[in-house]
Amino acid sequence: MGKPHWIDRVTAPIAPIWTLRRQRARAAASLVQRHYEAAAAGRRTQGWNRGGGDANAAIGPGLARLREVARDLVRNNPYAESAVSTICDHTVGWGIVAKPKTANRDAAKRWAEWADTTACDADGRHNFYGLQTLVMRTVVESGECLVRRRLRRPEDGLPLPMQLQVLEPDFLDTSRDVADTGGGGRIVHGVQFDGIGRRVGYWLFPEHPGNSLGRLGPSVLVPASSVLHIFKGTRPGQVRGPSWFAPVLLRFKDFDEFEDATLMKQKIAACLAVITSDVDGTAPPLGTVADPLSPEVDSLEPGMIMNVSPGRDVHVVEPPSTRDYRDYCTVTLQGIATGLGVPYENLTSDYTELPYSAARISRQEHWAHVYDWRWNLLGTQFCDPAWGWAMEIAQIMGLKEIPAARWTAPPIPMLDPDKEGLAYQRNIRSGIMTLSEAIKERGYDPDELLRELAADFKKLDELGLVLDSDPRKLTQAGQMQSVPGAAPAETVVEDDEEESRRLRPVRRR
Repeated sequence: MGKPHWIDRVTAPIAPIWTLRRQRARAAASLVQRHYEAAAAGRRTQGWNRGGGDANAAIGPGLARLREVARDLVRNNPYAESAVSTICDHTVGWGIVAKPKTANRDAAKRWAEWADTTACDADGRHNFYGLQTLVMRTVVESGECLVRRRLRRPEDGLPLPMQLQVLEPDFLDTSRDVADTGGGGRIVHGVQFDGIGRRVGYWLFPEHPGNSLGRLGPSVLVPASSVLHIFKGTRPGQVRGPSWFAPVLLRFKDFDEFEDATLMKQKIAACLAVITSDVDGTAPPLGTVADPLSPEVDSLEPGMIMNVSPGRDVHVVEPPSTRDYRDYCTVTLQGIATGLGVPYENLTSDYTELPYSAARISRQEHWAHVYDWRWNLLGTQFCDPAWGWAMEIAQIMGLKEIPAARWTAPPIPMLDPDKEGLAYQRNIRSGIMTLSEAIKERGYDPDELLRELAADFKKLDELGLVLDSDPRKLTQAGQMQSVPGAAPAETVVEDDEEESRRLRPVRRR
């Protein structure tokens, strides 16, 4: 502790408890300064605002402003639009398709009639897989998305009398903040909770607050059982979600301004400017007069060679250099891509210096994000609840049993199909992966694919055709498969092409 401060010596006899607290605070501050430089107060941390509020206190005041700036950025910046499209394309693709886990043709039929058509959309524009993309896009751009269940009448003629209405987070009345609604409940930024912390309702406006008609009625409480709130939670207790562009908005703004300034420099660099001055006021014009009514302005023509008149001084304007443009763009866009969780090459469509090994590593890291967005965000918060809603309505309409859903997503794109396809084959043959698992990884339903494959094989047998692609008849090297009572086929080393050609049988006529 060292020598006591003179204030401590004065106050110790009068207020010993206060003095002890003061000494403890000083000791704690000294300890923090020794072990955590970022927690210390000094010149390097001057102006660093480090709030201690919870997730909602930190997020709430900036929600609306962040999504407004992000939307403007996506509308006007091609890289921002590319980032949103990349996330949606890779997460959703052609759609995350649902099938009942147990054999239930009635449930599968009802779901397909509803989800594969625009009957599931309250706006009548998208099927269920288009809604997945719309929800994901809204979450990325605005930070969160609301999906409201709209029950319809049987006479409306829908496969299931229910539709999904996708709403932007602007519909939430953020002015609804109540510390105690009675019984321990509360309202946080328009979301109402009960005494044990469960979401019981959402205060929603009947119209978008920014609608062109200028209509805005009071918000009403909609039960949480009819609303899905999709957002990426990063802190415990978080109620709302900020735009995914929040960490990179300032970088985007600076980058836009830099691009504008560079464009102006390029325009100036494309011009040849000459400044002349008449020293004694007697020199004639330098070149051809551009405007007879304005003899002060001269013009130069291509290839012109002329002598400068006595008394005239000529200065050529040096255009500015733009050599630092590419380096700055690369570093800035790499930081933006990192902040959004997308590969730099996908953000910029720049593949000029990307070797195969780097492309593979980049793809693996990015698809770790994709799996998280797909299953922990979209699947858990939107797809599963929507399936549950649809099956509840189907049960009311006569469905006997509500099965759980099995979701199949689009596959990760192959960089080298030959090598990656061989890896699948070896994994299946060695027993560390099932055939069904491999089929699902490639984005197909195993039951449907195997039924289709069996039908194709049956048709080939009926026509007496044997194709190289039929593993029942030929080995990978082109040999006939062994049959009961026949000598086993010779083993062929796959990598020895000459030996494979020698042992390959003559094709039957």
